[in-house]
Amino acid sequence: MDKKLILQVVVPEYAITRLNAGSTMPEWVSGPGFWEVSNSKEEMTLVCRSDRVPSNIKSSGGWKCVRVEQRFTFEEPGVLASVLLPLANAGVSIFTSSTFSTDYIFVAGGDLQKAVDALRGHGHEVRT
Repeated sequence: MDKKLILQVVVPEYAITRLNAGSTMPEWVSGPGFWEVSNSKEEMTLVCRSDRVPSNIKSSGGWKCVRVEQRFTFEEPGVLASVLLPLANAGVSIFTSSTFSTDYIFVAGGDLQKAVDALRGHGHEVRT
């Protein structure tokens, strides 16, 4: 994809949490900002603001979110790849989530500047 994207760094820190398969969705996951629950036969994965995760829940916190600001049809190839490839080449680990309208890319907080530099180096506009 040759199109350059507008990306927005979302301010709060996020956590990625794994619960056992068959768990009920906890009340604390929903609230302001992005949140998501994925359920499979192996596990339930939760993504939400770090400040909502109870201290007794094992979770990976400190993730920063980068949101794709444009909207694309499902037929548009390479949108997410145009973000992930520069991050992979820069050695930035990611966790992604997609909604009907856009994509969210999570990077470890300590890698945020490296991620921003890599994305800008690829020609994307990154708003912080």
